[in-house]
Amino acid sequence: MLCIGAVHAQDQLDEVVVSDTRIPKPRKNSGKAVVHISEAEIAKNKGISLAQLLNQYAGIYISGAQLHPGQNLSYFIRGGNNRQVLIRIDGVMVSDPSQIESDFDLRLVALDQIATIEVVKGASSSLYGSGAATAIIDITTKKALTQKTNLTFAQEWGTQNTFDQKLGKLSDVTKQFLEVQHQLGDVALSGSVQRIASDGMSSVAGTETDPVEKENIQFSVQSQYSSPWAWSAYLQRDLFDANFDSTFPSFSDAAYSFVSKQQRIGFAPSYTFGKSSVQAQFSWTDSSRSYADSYPSDYSADMFTTDLTWHHRTSDKLTMLGGFFYQNIDSDFKNSFSGESYTHNNLAFFVSGQWQHSKGYAVHASVRNTIHSQFGAHQTFTINPFYVKGLSPGGYLKFFGSWATSFIAPSQYKLYSGQYGNTELTPEENQTLELGVEQVKDNSRITVVVFQREEDNFVDFVSLPNFAGQYRNKLGIFKVRGVEVEANWSLKNWNINTNYSFTEKVGQTPLRLPKHAANLGLNFTALKTQFGLHWRYIGSRYDLNQAFVQEKLDDYFLVDARIAFPDFIGNTTASLAVTNIFDVEYTEIVGFTTLGRNLNLSLLYAF
Repeated sequence: MLCIGAVHAQDQLDEVVVSDTRIPKPRKNSGKAVVHISEAEIAKNKGISLAQLLNQYAGIYISGAQLHPGQNLSYFIRGGNNRQVLIRIDGVMVSDPSQIESDFDLRLVALDQIATIEVVKGASSSLYGSGAATAIIDITTKKALTQKTNLTFAQEWGTQNTFDQKLGKLSDVTKQFLEVQHQLGDVALSGSVQRIASDGMSSVAGTETDPVEKENIQFSVQSQYSSPWAWSAYLQRDLFDANFDSTFPSFSDAAYSFVSKQQRIGFAPSYTFGKSSVQAQFSWTDSSRSYADSYPSDYSADMFTTDLTWHHRTSDKLTMLGGFFYQNIDSDFKNSFSGESYTHNNLAFFVSGQWQHSKGYAVHASVRNTIHSQFGAHQTFTINPFYVKGLSPGGYLKFFGSWATSFIAPSQYKLYSGQYGNTELTPEENQTLELGVEQVKDNSRITVVVFQREEDNFVDFVSLPNFAGQYRNKLGIFKVRGVEVEANWSLKNWNINTNYSFTEKVGQTPLRLPKHAANLGLNFTALKTQFGLHWRYIGSRYDLNQAFVQEKLDDYFLVDARIAFPDFIGNTTASLAVTNIFDVEYTEIVGFTTLGRNLNLSLLYAF
């Protein structure tokens, strides 16, 4: 079964548009293997989180997705970590500079507010800057595209059981989602609110439950008139409030809590003239995190970002892109003993071009110069040649490869912390080689990619005498290599999606990273019913136990099933999902409870 899989029919395959080069184009004309998750695919996956959805795709493993919803997430994409993944929302890079790794917390995102997700794997710093070493997760939120008023309301109920637990109450997890879309003259308005509450699970193997509350508010407005000028603006506010337990010196119940807030405001004007277009992005972000535990502390950050791009189609064969990027970042930390404030700015210029001959030969190349106010200039590049041969009827065979560099700038904490910081740090450097082949024929698609990444100048925490420590650049090159196989197939009412990933850190024993992972999804669409079955396999891994000794974790598999009724009553859609059907016992992180067999019931009303 790992040799076949499913997507839409052939005519729909060609309609998929990707933007791995920051210029939208058909998948056929892309030199990368891009993961594209449509709004329809998101809608099929009721009852799971964004992290659990991403785990269904090749090369992506997000640790913590199967634990208590308040658990931190680790992004092991192609064997990397959180600081090697760049996340964008509506074309704007998002992060939390107050974090040690300056990464963005995917727990803040509302899956119901997302229209599409693209994951571009591989090094992309020449187009996107620091952090784009193993992947770009590009999220586009829903926006009004209709001339009439639309109202959507959704309600979900679910259990939150751990292994070998009697089926709990459907009120253990509740979710409400409300969306309104309206066009007022030549302006489209859209607003949505999502709220999730859960209280049926302990974060560790304790007896008390740890409640979690999440709230997402989004409002957007965009022009709809016919003019060279266009613009859009948005406000996004995310709140995440979770209780958690003690993990040191032992795993035990505790009345600890954590609150994270982030608010983003953005404005994006654009102008098109002839074969050129100019687009700007202005965004303001403020975030805060508070911990009420044995060491109460508060973190906050403010970030202003400007991103200006110029796109020009020189000829039918050549497309050029140039850009300017500026970012100013401030963050603060305080506890009952001390407080610190940090600030820095980034400035960057980049240029890229894609040449594509009518006979199928093509190449994309880009270079970027980034200037950091602390450590100065840093350059990155990408060379991505590919060849496309047309197949009848309407299919193609594509060979592609890339050689690219990327970098990860040290976070403000690692640079400026009075206790552990080091202003002499320089960026981590990654170099990635990638080769792949993709065939689309009739109603099938098969993609195979092999890659190798070298990590240099690695920033790590080094212990010093007298219980001191400091972040320092380490000598030596670390290698990561892997293989990703994706195959999709569609036949009449059946869709089958499957993938396999092999990821190896050469000469290392990584924690929590499986060497082997696989997914198989089956979907059947009848006249008024949709059935879905998903099987997921995670290979053995290693983790540290309470004695700080490596412990091997057994491999495991999970099976989920879903049934949906698109026309349940009028414009109402109903769905029922059962996750971990066989109530498999497994460990994702030592000491933390995992989700067992659970039910989710969803109703969606569209007016």
